[in-house]
Amino acid sequence: LALHLVFQSSVLDDGSRLLELGVSSDSVIYLVRSPLEQLSRPLQGSVCIWQPHNGEAKHIVVAQHDGKVRSAAFSPCGELLLTVRPEGIGEVWTVETGGMLYCLDRPEHAKILFGNFSRSGKLIVGALDDMTAAVWCAQTGACLQTFAGHGDVVKAAWLSPDETIVATASRDWQGRLWDAKTGSLKKALIGHVDALTAIVFSASGALLATASMDSTATLWNPQLGTLQRMFVGHSKALHVVCFSPDEAYLLTASFDGTVRLWNVSDATTRLVVAAASSVVAAATFSPSGSSFLVASGSEELKLYSAESGALQKTLSGHADWVRTAAFSPDGTLITSAAYDGAARIHSVATGVCLQTLPGRTDAIIAGEASKAAFFHRQRKEVPLPEPTNAELRPTPTSRTPFSSVVSEVIPSNGAASETTTSPSSSVSPPSSTMKRGLLALDAMGLTDKQVEQELRLFGW
Repeated sequence: LALHLVFQSSVLDDGSRLLELGVSSDSVIYLVRSPLEQLSRPLQGSVCIWQPHNGEAKHIVVAQHDGKVRSAAFSPCGELLLTVRPEGIGEVWTVETGGMLYCLDRPEHAKILFGNFSRSGKLIVGALDDMTAAVWCAQTGACLQTFAGHGDVVKAAWLSPDETIVATASRDWQGRLWDAKTGSLKKALIGHVDALTAIVFSASGALLATASMDSTATLWNPQLGTLQRMFVGHSKALHVVCFSPDEAYLLTASFDGTVRLWNVSDATTRLVVAAASSVVAAATFSPSGSSFLVASGSEELKLYSAESGALQKTLSGHADWVRTAAFSPDGTLITSAAYDGAARIHSVATGVCLQTLPGRTDAIIAGEASKAAFFHRQRKEVPLPEPTNAELRPTPTSRTPFSSVVSEVIPSNGAASETTTSPSSSVSPPSSTMKRGLLALDAMGLTDKQVEQELRLFGW
């Protein structure tokens, strides 16, 4: 292990003069533990943990039976790994040895859909297919509390930073706030007119945001459960919503092919970025909030300034569409995973690919970097500047029926077609790797609705 001081996404060399680097009394400086570790999850299900400094796989964690894994996530400290299998079993592994510690408790009739660690790493929150959410002890896997009351499947669940409130988003058009200890309902969040797709707390826990299939995002007061304001501007369903670290901005991504940056204070659009091929696979803020990352319908990642919307860097190297991307906790690295079966580590400062993690024959559909410890962080308030650029208004396009899309990509004989006709001239036909990915969606046991949502991410 090594410790590094990091300022503005750059590691400070020994003997650096802070004043010459622009460090002032209100600057944010991180003390970071390294090396980081890279997590990738290919479609066939095995979970690989890589050491970015040499590109070698440290461990390969494979679920039992058929080896498929629906989701995987590190604990905040990077010492534990949570995986969820398609048959609804949640398992917690130790990263150091690769051994399984325990399975999450669940009713015999219910399947776990997903899970996430709380900020402290002491709890796990997730959802089951019986329209409930649950909180588990991250040390034992014991179910501490369940939350029942939604009228449809729960799509997202998060614990507040102080771990007193559980927020859930469901396809029943509602978000709900629950008492984390007692399981009692505190407030129903009513305001959307279609299924909710995401819900997220701000860093302080003072704000809550939801995203919906009705093409809007909504800001809530999580203590009172009251609607603060709505963010209207997208023309199709939203699937990403996140706060900037200083809580001044909200980032949303939509199936209309755009990413929008909003002022939280008045719900006005600050920036609009059009994605490649009108497909947004992932969008997220950097840890400092000064930039945001977009993975769209191409082999490239793009890094934009949150201040001006200017393109800062284009990160290339993948041979197929990038499916997911994320910053390392210290903000100095970007990890990406694509349908070409490779994961990559990029430098934020230079945009150069530092390491390629190959060796997978199936598409990688999840990736994140972990194992960085923050010993000091001073919050810096950032004023809200006035918008300076004109909005790029997307042109609505007609939707192609889901049944016809499936018949084009996956013929009745089960073999992927080699020639397809795109329903939209702005979207490129999927590659053979993507076709295998579509076939794998069915093998993973996803519902028709979940497959449809994945196809929309592909631009179909």
